[in-house]
Amino acid sequence: MRIELANLEGSKTRLSHQYSDGEIVLEDTRVQLISPPSVVGNVSKTGTVVKVSGQVVARVQLECDRCLKPIELPIDSAFKVEYVSPEEYQSQQDAELTEEDLDLTVFYGEEIDVDAMVAEEVLLAVPDHRLCKEDCKGICPTCGADRNSGNCACDTEEIDPRWSGLKKLVNGKS
Repeated sequence: MRIELANLEGSKTRLSHQYSDGEIVLEDTRVQLISPPSVVGNVSKTGTVVKVSGQVVARVQLECDRCLKPIELPIDSAFKVEYVSPEEYQSQQDAELTEEDLDLTVFYGEEIDVDAMVAEEVLLAVPDHRLCKEDCKGICPTCGADRNSGNCACDTEEIDPRWSGLKKLVNGKS
């Protein structure tokens, strides 16, 4: 989706776009879009600064971190980005970096492409620790069986090899 800057000077414009399948590509192969994102928000331009804020809504599929089963998550992420021209960015380089500068992006030309920002917002909204359910038991590291379905017959007791000599003494074996 592109925002043409020629029509924005001094006004606030409503932004609304429903992406189609395949229009947004996520760089993380572990996260798949089930429903394409939709974006609703506002765009305003003052001089060489363009402010874009709004909401990204989508649905993604990813794997549970413990059992690797596919899970679906809704994404609902608010964003606020400030786009500046390269000249404006250079003039701000001498100033001290603040937290607001983290939402600063440089644009080139007479239009802004927000597709990369939408893909980034979707990936940032995905939680770091993803579980199919809070008490997920995961998979057995020995045989790969799903522990949520039942217990396997594998011996899961691991003994640190550094303590094996002590175990022999305690059990009376030399």
